[in-house]
Amino acid sequence: MITYEDLTDMGYYDEGQDYPTPMDMVREFKKNAQQPTNIEMSRKLIREEFDEWLIEVLNPNGNKSAELKELCDLVYVVYGYALNMGWDLDEALTRVHENNMARMTQDDGSIERREDGKIIKNPNTPKVQLGDLV
Repeated sequence: MITYEDLTDMGYYDEGQDYPTPMDMVREFKKNAQQPTNIEMSRKLIREEFDEWLIEVLNPNGNKSAELKELCDLVYVVYGYALNMGWDLDEALTRVHENNMARMTQDDGSIERREDGKIIKNPNTPKVQLGDLV
């Protein structure tokens, strides 16, 4: 089993260091595992990891550590799918984040919410553009 100290020795988690992006980590895994591109397998893994995460969420005994681990697995396989598709998910997420930040404020400077708390995006702010990434 790999420990925190092992990961530190590999260059992860050192203070002041630039950390690899999630896409960098998934690329490293794919390269070291000599894993071929398999989009169908990626789709199956997303479903499998989503189901495992959901089991933890719905568990009445609530193991938050297990829930977090399954959430990380889910994000990891989503990144793997994006890599298999040839998409730069890091760049796409950056653009979506910047767009969400720009669209959350209405023209009068207010932030509007639905009854459930979800932010209502400003319809006058352009939507994110990702066409050049696919």
